[in-house]
Formats: sequence, structure tokens, C-alpha cells
Amino acid sequence: MTETVQPVPTDDLPEVLPYDPFDADFHSDPYPTYEKLRAESGSVIRTAAGVAVLGYHDVQQVLRNPKLGRGEGAGYQDTLIPTPAGLQPAVMFMDPPDHTRIRALVTKAFTPRAIERLRRPAEELAAKLVAEAAQDTAAHGTVDLTAKLFRPLGAGVLNILVGVPEKYLAQCIEYANDAGRGLDPAYTLSPDALQNRLKARDGYVAIAQELIAERRARPVDDLMSELVLVEQDGERLNEIELLTTVANIFLAGFSAPQAAMGLAALSLLNHPDQWEWYREHPEEAAGSVEELMRFDTSVQLINRTALQDTEVGGVPVKADQEVFMLLGAANRDPGVYEDPARLDLTRRGARQVGFGHGIHFCVAAPIAKLITEVALNALVAYDVELRNPTPPTNGALAIRSLAELPVAVRPRH
Repeated sequence: MTETVQPVPTDDLPEVLPYDPFDADFHSDPYPTYEKLRAESGSVIRTAAGVAVLGYHDVQQVLRNPKLGRGEGAGYQDTLIPTPAGLQPAVMFMDPPDHTRIRALVTKAFTPRAIERLRRPAEELAAKLVAEAAQDTAAHGTVDLTAKLFRPLGAGVLNILVGVPEKYLAQCIEYANDAGRGLDPAYTLSPDALQNRLKARDGYVAIAQELIAERRARPVDDLMSELVLVEQDGERLNEIELLTTVANIFLAGFSAPQAAMGLAALSLLNHPDQWEWYREHPEEAAGSVEELMRFDTSVQLINRTALQDTEVGGVPVKADQEVFMLLGAANRDPGVYEDPARLDLTRRGARQVGFGHGIHFCVAAPIAKLITEVALNALVAYDVELRNPTPPTNGALAIRSLAELPVAVRPRH
């Protein structure tokens, strides 16, 4: 179904971002850069290839604007790494009316019941993984939560959700980091990184093809079967739509939850008062997770292409120019959040935009929130000591994720 796609040379491509994507300090902590850009240039910044958007309301405007989308032509990302023949872009990149129809069908499968039934098995798995992390600490003095908790918990929950066979789980986890760079502007990636993300995408597609065929022949009680069978007004997802949807569940499901869990745990561990507040107020876990995802956003960057001349925040955008939304910056907009650089688990109000907005709000957002809540609940039952307050990230721009999180996990006394 897929073809080998060669990325084009990137040496002469115009830069689309208003900051240095290779700056190690930016990868460690992008927020000072965002604050400096906002102070010097405002919430919408013109770049060589279009505009970058830092403002909360400006991001919402972009996601509501029908003149900004994917379009029929090749946008900036597709010019570099085209969608292969026989596949469609992910639903988040589609335009109406296809977006409307496919999203309606996919949403029917992502029911509250389908999501909530993940909670108990996720809690059991998280408790087991954290107990093992405590044993590793006793044996070795430290443990990497990314390897021992976030990665296997995310994979385990996705396995429950769509039924990925055990033989494929390790392979899917291996693909996760490369796939997670699939939204990065290609000029920021090495040739090896470009090829690796193509390999990850094609690997996920091959696994999706096999699982779809199995569920069509023998449906079971999981999301994969619901996607195969879901129907609305006499319509179902066709083969290409189904394959694309399932492949992108893998692309997002193995990288985004791991990123969200790691950043949330690091934020709590770097703010002991908030860690204690979370532990003492389990009934507020959902609101706390929302604030943690605002404070350090896993999905930092998404883009749209101008389908015709338009404007964003009063800045003209020509047809075919790119609009890059810096979601991490939008979630720290001082015009929306009081003292936005402060982590405050009691904060309530405007919902963070890390999962998009309006018709482009991520249908799987409740799953990422549930997994993050489950991971944190399992951790706060123990004493956790942070070994490195600034652990390395995976180096990606679009999905900010920790490469490791070394800690000591000990039973509470």
C-alpha cells in the first residue's frame, strides 16, 4: 500500500520558525524563548515562509479559519515528505467536508465508555510498573521513569485500546520517537532522521493493515473493531480512511502520551509544593492534569497552509504560505493566564490549546489525559526523588518529550 518516498534536499528551503531549532537551550526549556519573542515581536510573527503564531486567541482563530487548512496542493510538509500513494493525511490535517464526515465516524468509536474502560487496567499496569521501579531503585539506586513507566504504560494502554499483538509492541515502541518527529519542519532534521520517520510511518501502516484484516474477519470488544464496524447515516470508513486513521492512532498513541506523562511528572517533581497538593487532593486530579499540560505542553507545534489570501491577528498571509502555531507559547499567553510561568494546580479557567480547538480538537485527548492522571496517581503513592531537574529531551520540536527521567522511587513510610 505504501511507497518509498525520498525527502527532497532541504539546504535551500526557507526557514519557517522564528527561533533557532538547533539551540540546545531551547530544547531544554523553550519558554524563555517564547517570552522573548512575544515581548519583542508580538503574538503573530512573520517568517521567511509565512507566519508563526504565539497568541492563545490567535491560535484559536487559525484553527477556526476555513481559509487555512491542508488544501489540494502540497503544503510545506508534503513538499518535503509527501503523503504516500494510497494514504490520506491524518484527520487533524483534513479540510471540510472530508474532515467533517471522517471525524464524525471516528468520534463515534471514541466514546466515553470506550475511554473509561481503559482506567482500571491502566491503573493495574501503572501500579505494577511503579512497584517494579521501586525494586529497581532498591537494587541500583536510580531508575529511568521514561523507560520503566511512561513508555510501557502508554504502549500497554494502546494495546488494550486497539489490541496490538505482543509481537509488535516492542517494534511500535521503537518507532515512537522517530514517528513523533513526523510534524517537525523537515529542514530541522538530518537525512537519517527523515528516513527514520518514513520507516516508522511505513512500519505502523503495515501493522495497521494486518490488524484491520484480523478485526474485519473476527471483531472483538476494542476500538479497532469499532472503527472497522462504525457506521453513520449509512456510511462507513472506506479502506483508505480506515488504514490512515489506525496508522495515525499508532503515530500519535505511542509518542504523545509518553511525552505528556513525562513532562507532567517532571513539572510536579520540580515543584514539591504542587506534588504534595496533588497527593492531598486526588479528587482534583483531572483539573491538575489540565494545568500540568498547559504549563509544559507536549504538542508544541502544528501548522496550516493558507488556501487563499487571509490574515492572522491582523498580519496578512498569502495563499500557500505556512502558518505555524506554537502551542506551548499560546498556553503561556499572559493575556489569558495570570502569571503563566507559575505552575498552579488550583488554576481553573481557559482550557489549554495543546490538543487543538474547535473542529480540530483532538478526539483522543481524553485518553492522553486519562493515562497521565493514572501515571501520576501511581507515582504519588511513593516517595519519588528527582535525580536531574533538567533531563534531556528527545530533540523534537513538534512533540516535546523527555529522553529519560532518572529518579529514585521508594515506598512511603
